[in-house]
Formats: sequence, structure tokens, C-alpha cells
Amino acid sequence: MKTKYRDFANALVAWRERNDYTQKQAADTLGVSRRSLEDWEQERAMPQGFGLKAMLDFIEAPKAAVKPKRGQRD
Repeated sequence: MKTKYRDFANALVAWRERNDYTQKQAADTLGVSRRSLEDWEQERAMPQGFGLKAMLDFIEAPKAAVKPKRGQRD
């Protein structure tokens, strides 16, 4: 189970760094709290079920396909 957490955390951090987001900016883009994002990156928790699949689809999409929320930088 820990491997799943680590894989998700690594994918999330890689996505955030590729987009040059702070944790706050990444959390806002994903529509979650900064604390949730921090927990995921630190392998303390991860989304479950459909939420996990949707999150992985989003963070693994090419940058051009990801539209930032209103008021965020491209």
C-alpha cells in the first residue's frame, strides 16, 4: 500500500514542479485544500476511488490540456 502512496506522491510533486506551482497554487488548481495536497505529497493520505483516477488523469495530462482556474497563471 505504501508503494501506491509513494507513486501518487511522486506523480503529484512532478506535476506541481513541471507547472512551477506552489502548493497553494496547485491545491487551488486541483480544487482541494493546501493541507490535503501536503498530506498527499508527504504520503500521509491519497484520494480514493474515482477521485484518485480523476486526479491522476488530470496531473498526467499534457500541460496544454490543463486549463488553470480563473485568476491563475498559465
